[in-house]
Amino acid sequence: MASMVCAKVQESGEVRWLSRGSVLRRFYSLRSEIDQFLKEKDRPLHELSDPLWLADLAFLVDLTEHLNTLNKNLQGKDQLVPQLHAHMKAFCVKLRLFEAQLRTFNVAHFPTLSELRSAFPKADLSDKKGKYVSVITSLMTEFSQRFQDFSTIENDIKLFATPFMINAEEVEESLQLELIEMQCDDSLKNQHQLLSLPDFYWSLEEAKFPLMRRHAKRMMSLFGSTYICEQTFSLMTLNKSRLRTKMTNDHLCDVLCISTTKLTPDLPAILQAKGQLHCSH
Repeated sequence: MASMVCAKVQESGEVRWLSRGSVLRRFYSLRSEIDQFLKEKDRPLHELSDPLWLADLAFLVDLTEHLNTLNKNLQGKDQLVPQLHAHMKAFCVKLRLFEAQLRTFNVAHFPTLSELRSAFPKADLSDKKGKYVSVITSLMTEFSQRFQDFSTIENDIKLFATPFMINAEEVEESLQLELIEMQCDDSLKNQHQLLSLPDFYWSLEEAKFPLMRRHAKRMMSLFGSTYICEQTFSLMTLNKSRLRTKMTNDHLCDVLCISTTKLTPDLPAILQAKGQLHCSH
């Protein structure tokens, strides 16, 4: 039934603002109205009054919302690897918590399922705990396999994000001496607390910390999503339209550079430097 609703939404072209989680949430919240509508059409769906079936749906709604929250945390601009790693690590810890709690059918972090259990007090939903624990376990395995690359560079991420908290013996030998020099400089420690990570590493003396700066550049060049690429392609599609058939590749490149840069141009200074007197004006 939920897939039927998704298909109808896609046919109407309104799927742009609906994620799968939103569709599930919407379907669950309208289950009474949908049940009444189907009965009026003589096409009743008995699952809508079955607490065991509804429990599975409620569990799916809650789990999908947890995944959607993670998805939103991983999106957006200026996301460095330490932030992405922190979100992924936190979600994996949450999954372990869910698995442990669901073994005793503690649904504190599954509000929809908790609400359904209160609505059907006579239904024995605890028999479902084995199924739900299995789902969480499978999800944990999937995450550990898909994001195992994080574990191989976890020490590099820690060095980049918290250079003053890591033991110098735990990093590469080539970086140890520069790291010790950094950790013993109280002024740099204060800068690390006040500045963002890119600004902090940009402020380091290149002659004194060349390897630490190179390590920071390597970490900042990593990105965990295709957000930047998708944004650039969207801007290119917007500018390279059928109404701009005479736009050259050089002009398009310039437009994309202006559209994606964070720098604010000093237009008065640029105009003054390029100013030219035309007799016709």
